[in-house]
Amino acid sequence: MTGARVLFVDRDGTMVEEPADEQVDSLAKVRLLPGVIPALLELQQAGYRLVLVSNEDGMGTASFPEPAFRETQDFIRALFASQGVQFDAEFFCPHRPVDGCECRKPKTGLLTDYLRDHPLDTEHSYVIGDRETDLQLAANLGVKGLRVYADGRDGCTWAAIVEQLRRPARTATVLRK
Repeated sequence: MTGARVLFVDRDGTMVEEPADEQVDSLAKVRLLPGVIPALLELQQAGYRLVLVSNEDGMGTASFPEPAFRETQDFIRALFASQGVQFDAEFFCPHRPVDGCECRKPKTGLLTDYLRDHPLDTEHSYVIGDRETDLQLAANLGVKGLRVYADGRDGCTWAAIVEQLRRPARTATVLRK
């Protein structure tokens, strides 16, 4: 059985601009990265399934109460859905790095059940994110990692990701007589 082509997409810094305090904990802080909605729509229409996977340091603590997280995440989900972008699943690790949990990216514990129930086409699945931990998650999952930056540095934009994933691989054959 061939698995699904899945894009594991980070949220903060990848779909939503990451604020200076690194927590999107209010609606006032929700700013989308340029081109993210058209890119995800096009990739979804090309047959990719979308899975949101994000570290949310300290979610549920006094400094980042869960209602603040839920309000912003519900808004972000509704915003993307209003444009036709649907996520098959959403996964959030609430722990801090010092907690040593098994679910914080780049570890794969957050995705264990999903991966058991949804076989991947590892050749055509990717992790898309803005941090080294996203690329390490990709390696840990046995898929490729792609970077995107809010400022588009190094050509790491949503448009470039669409171009890379939609462009067929180029091959050539040389025959000599």
